[in-house]
Amino acid sequence: MDKKSLPIIIACLALLFGWQWFADKMWPPPPGAKKPVAAGQQTDVVAAAATPAPTAPSPAPTVAAAPAVTAAPAEPPKPRPPEQTAVLENEFIRAELTSYGGGIRDIVLKKWGISAASKERVKINLFGGDPIFSLTGGPVTGTNNLAALAAWPGTDTNAAYTLRDSAKDRAVFACDVPGGLRIVKEFALGADYTLKCKLRLENAGAQPLAVPAWGLALGTVGQLDETDDATFVNADYWDGSNISMTGRAKAAYHVASSLVGKPLTVTGPVKWAAVKNRYFATVINATHLATGFHAEEIDLPRTLTPKSSTPPQGARAAMLFDALTLKPGETAEREFTLYAGPKEFHRLAALGDKQEEAMEFGMWGRISEWLLWTLNKLHAVIPSYGIAIIILTIVIKLIFWPIQAMSTRSMKKMQALQPLMAKLKEKYPDDPQKQQQEMMKLYKAHKVNPMGGCLPMVVQIPVFFALYTMLRAAIELRGASFLWIKDLSMPDTVFDLGGIPVNPLPLVMTATTLWQQKLTPTANVDPTQQKMMMLMPVMFLFMFYSMSSGLVLYWTVQNLLSILQQWLALREQKPAAAPVKR
Repeated sequence: MDKKSLPIIIACLALLFGWQWFADKMWPPPPGAKKPVAAGQQTDVVAAAATPAPTAPSPAPTVAAAPAVTAAPAEPPKPRPPEQTAVLENEFIRAELTSYGGGIRDIVLKKWGISAASKERVKINLFGGDPIFSLTGGPVTGTNNLAALAAWPGTDTNAAYTLRDSAKDRAVFACDVPGGLRIVKEFALGADYTLKCKLRLENAGAQPLAVPAWGLALGTVGQLDETDDATFVNADYWDGSNISMTGRAKAAYHVASSLVGKPLTVTGPVKWAAVKNRYFATVINATHLATGFHAEEIDLPRTLTPKSSTPPQGARAAMLFDALTLKPGETAEREFTLYAGPKEFHRLAALGDKQEEAMEFGMWGRISEWLLWTLNKLHAVIPSYGIAIIILTIVIKLIFWPIQAMSTRSMKKMQALQPLMAKLKEKYPDDPQKQQQEMMKLYKAHKVNPMGGCLPMVVQIPVFFALYTMLRAAIELRGASFLWIKDLSMPDTVFDLGGIPVNPLPLVMTATTLWQQKLTPTANVDPTQQKMMMLMPVMFLFMFYSMSSGLVLYWTVQNLLSILQQWLALREQKPAAAPVKR
């Protein structure tokens, strides 16, 4: 490692770990101004009634004159009828639907445990609340709270639907709302982790019907257990445009991972929306664009993280739709596809509409995708993700070997010039500008690039960031063992010592960092840089100690390969010292 590159490395690591905070400050979510809908895209699909439309338009009643959708206030509330349930099941999921809200109460993922060692299966929408596909009502002016959204009496999670039809792969729920509105939801089980829902809003009355703005619930999400990384719990959406993470105010892809008690409501086209944690996601893709997105934090049961000093936080979200008016006998229809399953890149990519962006690989996502593809191809040949990570690290090191060799040669040339540079400082002690000019002449005369030691490191930064995000989020590493490591997605804890976990791999990584420093010459190095170099292994130890062992394994092997390259470079004949002009 070139010592003159050390400040850059530390700055990059600080950027890596503080990027989300920095992005939230610099590029806050866009304001609620509506975005124009692209040509050919619709936000409403209204099926005309079978009766042909009159040739001359008849005066339409105003919204105020339309029959109220609400029930008469004087009418006492009626007790709900008994709950009806339906179960849709295939090899991958078991979805339980409820007549209370006419949606999916929860979905059990048959092939995934809540942890690598647990036999308890992952349950989507585990934390209750709104069933998936229940109607939440549209936003009220002046509030962003999902609980305070304007609900239609008789349509929210308290509504009692009627189960009209049920089979192993389909179910139909219907609800008649006072005022003439009929809601019908047809559910059909799809392949693997998918399920389709066709929603119909029918005017069953004899007068035009004003349907207020409404929302479609995506359900809730949170940590699976105490070991699950809470920083991945978030909600996001895609508006159907190009995706860009470089400027969040202009981005089409918005991550609501920092709600911090402040709900997020966005008005504009929404193609799909998701709630997700580190390894699992619920994604609803609308055939036609929704007109808004809402997400907010929720409190989770403290039993989920009993050792935590603060109550755990989850997220819930909804897709929003505009109000519309239905003529007698008219029907508004929308179709949705639900994906509820693991965040496996190939599955999400196969769904289309950029749903693989739910992986949150970030601005270096294309590199992350290539690295994940390579890792899985290596694992297909050698069924060990630990060995696959080692081979992938070697491949990356070989790609950058010539660049790193250039950096080493540049460092040696700079060291050879140190006597001349010292003379220049003695000759012009009070004229820094003259010092700089003479040094530039010196570099030019000896064909030395002063940035030669730093540029190779800068070139490698995108790959490091991409690998970092990929290894943190790759569900493939979940439960994968290697040597003493039981789970490459978790720290390699072997035992606790006085309540402190003992993780050997970060200690090995720190030792290799110190070894690499010992091999790197320290002559003529600035004292400030020497102090920073002494702190660097300690910083790395703290940063990597609780990270996934797959990531620490990569960094350790990278250190060992850098040590090998440094050792080979030191065996080369040292360049002759530059002549000192008298």
